[in-house]
Amino acid sequence: MSAKRPGPAPGRVAAEPVRGRASLRTIAAASLIGNLIEIYDFILYSFVAALVFGPLFFPGAEPWLGTLYAISSQAVAFVVRPVGAVLFGRIGDRFGRRTGLILTLGMMGLATVLLGLLPPYSAIGAAAPVLLVVLRIMQGLAYGGEWGGAILIAVEHAPAHRKTLYGAIPQVGATLGIGLAAGSLWLLGTVVSPATFRLWGWRIPFLVGAVLIAVGVVIRTRIEETPEFRAARARSHSTVRRAGLSATLCEGGRPILAMILNWQAAAVAVLTFATGLLAFVPRHVPGLDAADVQIGMLIATVVVAPVTVGAAWLGGRLGRERVLLIAGVFTIVWAFPGYWLIGSGHPALLWLAMTVGLVNYGLTNGVIGATMSEHFPVRLRYTGLSIAFAVASVLGGAVLPIPALAWSERLGGSTLPLALVFLVGGLCTVGGALWTKRLPKFGECTPS
Repeated sequence: MSAKRPGPAPGRVAAEPVRGRASLRTIAAASLIGNLIEIYDFILYSFVAALVFGPLFFPGAEPWLGTLYAISSQAVAFVVRPVGAVLFGRIGDRFGRRTGLILTLGMMGLATVLLGLLPPYSAIGAAAPVLLVVLRIMQGLAYGGEWGGAILIAVEHAPAHRKTLYGAIPQVGATLGIGLAAGSLWLLGTVVSPATFRLWGWRIPFLVGAVLIAVGVVIRTRIEETPEFRAARARSHSTVRRAGLSATLCEGGRPILAMILNWQAAAVAVLTFATGLLAFVPRHVPGLDAADVQIGMLIATVVVAPVTVGAAWLGGRLGRERVLLIAGVFTIVWAFPGYWLIGSGHPALLWLAMTVGLVNYGLTNGVIGATMSEHFPVRLRYTGLSIAFAVASVLGGAVLPIPALAWSERLGGSTLPLALVFLVGGLCTVGGALWTKRLPKFGECTPS
């Protein structure tokens, strides 16, 4: 008598494998390119807001306050991310990951086109900042549903022994998207004069991004639905219909909280070194300007992309939670030395501080996708991942950095508030990594 083949673990739905290396390469390319394009559009706003949106859309305020208002307007996008996570998570868990991803990319593309064409305050008055905020809300809703879907389209297609690696691929795309946004602005700044850039040059990257969005939508319409989702729907269509916010919070409440903590080091690093330094350095660090920060972002992304892949490999050997723990400890250790180097006023030291400071982003990116995915059942996975990422972005991208920038201004340009935010992000990630290791997997809803 032959032994029975073991079935799937409790809570796991057996999935059809993806056959052929070509298929896996197509899925990897689609998840990387789509996330690259969407993060490019989302982060581009952050960069431009710190550079020119203050005088263009908030001209009545003192220059620094106008810049702070512009940066605060992007915080709205982080606040509405959880709404987008619930909306597109519901779509992705009921109708499929592919459907959710096409809709998010389309919404981001529309908002990006309109941003590139938006008249300033001098042309349409108070309607300009209002429309700016509305379009930023659209971007926030779209990106709230993008990240979870991009991770799942990769992880749920991948073989079991490569889920960590494929979960890292969309994050490589995110890193490259940040670099592309910084690089496009730096290149534009070398081609046109500062006055021309403020007048109309800033619009060009937005309109180019809209073209890239169209390419991304075409690519995503050509990929198949994930095998794990198809298997779950085939097994019990009623199970898929029971997906929703209440079920996700019941079965995945603790994993969501743990993942929010895990994300803080990476979220704080990216937002303080992207938007924060573009607003802070030209005003408070003599000898440096916005172009130095943009070059630093380019250098950092070139380094962080391979770090992300290396972290995925390391996660398969040391364990994903240990890699997250290393990222948190690294953030704590670098908080004060990093900002001391930034305040030195030397471009090379600024670039060193930014590059080393964003290593934690690469370490987190390498393992976070697969780590988060394994703590939710298939029918709730899109919503669970999206909510965790969205709320983490609100905390690390808005609640912590923006008050720190305001506090820094009151202290005459001190880097202490920014360093403290960096430190808090690292402590949160250390706590989240330790907690994640003790959590049950596949979203079991156990009574407390």
